Amino acid sequence: MSPSLLRTHILDTLELIADREAQLCYQQRAPHLMVSTELLLQWEDWYRPDTPPMAWAFEADELAALRAFHAVFVDVRNEVMFDAPPIQRFVQTAPWRRYHHAARATLSRLRPARAAA
Repeated sequence: MSPSLLRTHILDTLELIADREAQLCYQQRAPHLMVSTELLLQWEDWYRPDTPPMAWAFEADELAALRAFHAVFVDVRNEVMFDAPPIQRFVQTAPWRRYHHAARATLSRLRPARAAA
């Protein structure tokens, strides 16, 4: 996978995690999916911290921001993965708020570099 495509996938995933309304709309468009679980799985699909494409797609400070987000992700995943409520309830929980706020904080550290990319 090209570094620019990987960067796009990671940023798109963070943007979805950071956007409550987008998550609720996603559930409406895909009622057969468990969006609360999908939010966790998408991050696992794209985040591969020790691969060359990651190093090519992100600057060192961005990689640090992604690692910090990933630490929150691991905590939330371990807390809810096998018992994640439907997204309408998940967005009202403390784990979702931690995940959501961490994604927003990470995006704020990545957006300037995204504009320059």
